[in-house]
Amino acid sequence: MADEPSHTPMPGERPEVTDAGTTDSAGAAGAAGAADASGRRSGIASLASEDFSVIDSIGGVRGVIESVLPSLVFLVVFLVTRDLALTVKVCGALCALEVLARLVQRQTITGALSGVVMMLICLYAAYKSNDARNYYLPGCIINAVWAVALLASQAFRAPGIGLIVEFVRRPPADGVRAWYRAWHGDAALLRAYTVATWVWIAMFVVRDAFQVPLYFSGNVGVLGTVTLVLGVPLFALVCWVSYLIIGTPLHEHREREIERDPEANGTGRGAEDSEESEDSEESEDLEGRKDLTDPRGVEEPRDL
Repeated sequence: MADEPSHTPMPGERPEVTDAGTTDSAGAAGAAGAADASGRRSGIASLASEDFSVIDSIGGVRGVIESVLPSLVFLVVFLVTRDLALTVKVCGALCALEVLARLVQRQTITGALSGVVMMLICLYAAYKSNDARNYYLPGCIINAVWAVALLASQAFRAPGIGLIVEFVRRPPADGVRAWYRAWHGDAALLRAYTVATWVWIAMFVVRDAFQVPLYFSGNVGVLGTVTLVLGVPLFALVCWVSYLIIGTPLHEHREREIERDPEANGTGRGAEDSEESEDSEESEDLEGRKDLTDPRGVEEPRDL
């Protein structure tokens, strides 16, 4: 299959509500993702979209720049100057410029803020300890937390990727138990979510398997380079593979949902019949009004 984003339209999508960025190169922040103002989902949430795109899953071109640039600048400035205080100031100023640019352009800043907060935590960890390695420590911790959380979900046979995707796709408005059974009872979909969850677990484990030994080795240059490689590029690959796994079962599950309850999805024959019925009633009402008027358009009195 080509490396281009997959595009498989599927009915029954629910509207998105919030804005979020993609994972940043320092760790797994923002992996769950959400949607921006235009409705494009990012992170794990992108897997719930009818119109999946790898570019959208990593936050678009701007999202990638805002995720990668601060960490890249941190690595380059520190390796060139070996001045941690200066490096922290430069990266802090860069984060402020990212937020300011969104404000000037009157764009939503939630996604940028999520990345900035993570970046500031990393910068603080490095500055407070006077050790550049600690810039990468929060990311290692977050990777471990994600891996443990997803492993726990697998142990309870409630795959974490499925929980996130289904919550984004169709929130439990009618009760958590009914919502859970609706997708968990689909064997093919459950199996796909389980496999996809293992893929995400593997990503977080692989990251820490490389980053933790490099952290203890003290080689900031290699640690920073490996972290960048295992950041957005690996994240994009995992999103694409995950969609290949769950795309077809999720599409078939959506179709069965529409067959069972077409009006709830705002599509299907039920919605068409409803529209036709409304048009018919409106037409009959207009005809009735015409019968009660004379040729001059004056309404005749009704018989008592």
